[in-house]
Amino acid sequence: MCLSFRHRNPLHCILPPHVLTEVAKGSDAAALAALRTLNLDMTFRAMRSLPQAPAAPAIGTAAVAGQPNRTVHSANNAETLPGVVKRTEGQPDTGDVAVDEAYKGLGATYALFFEAYGRDSIDDEGMPLLATVHYGNQYNNAFWNGQQMVFGDGDGELFNRFTIAIDVIGHELTHGVVEDEGPLYYVTQSGALNESLADVFGSLVKKQTLNQKADQADWLVGQGLFTANVN
Repeated sequence: MCLSFRHRNPLHCILPPHVLTEVAKGSDAAALAALRTLNLDMTFRAMRSLPQAPAAPAIGTAAVAGQPNRTVHSANNAETLPGVVKRTEGQPDTGDVAVDEAYKGLGATYALFFEAYGRDSIDDEGMPLLATVHYGNQYNNAFWNGQQMVFGDGDGELFNRFTIAIDVIGHELTHGVVEDEGPLYYVTQSGALNESLADVFGSLVKKQTLNQKADQADWLVGQGLFTANVN
């Protein structure tokens, strides 16, 4: 939920700036990682204020209604998107936990929207689902940038890898759905509704993945993101 005030297409991050700002006030390695993350997020927010180029075509199978078209890349801890292709639609697990978690999360989010609501991907027109993992050096965030998902590995001190929570993936992709459907501008009440919808659908993705009923779900977003060092 990175803010970009009064902008229709902000950068949507799962960690808001005020959380990272507090962490950055320290003097340890976690503070430095938080500061780097804030600087990167600020750069991406500035880029999102400019006209957007069309998304690059995804590698993989042609879009078929009811079948996601996923491509997961690795930035190899650099800051270039989308990175190197690591897994495309229909390929088996790679053994890279972040790659495989991202692939699963993209598929689970697609499945919820298609099976429950008849929606074919983010734009209801079979939009390819793209993701990049291992972004940056100890990058403490995950975000939807209007074209794809991006996940950092976390600093290992306070934050784990950001693919660890499937509801985070569902949350961020839901921002793409909201962005496609209507102008819930990211400010005041409309911004709060934008975030609320993302929270609800992120939780629904997890609930469906775990085959839970509504009263069995915890309705919490981001379980597992914090390391054991966070009380």
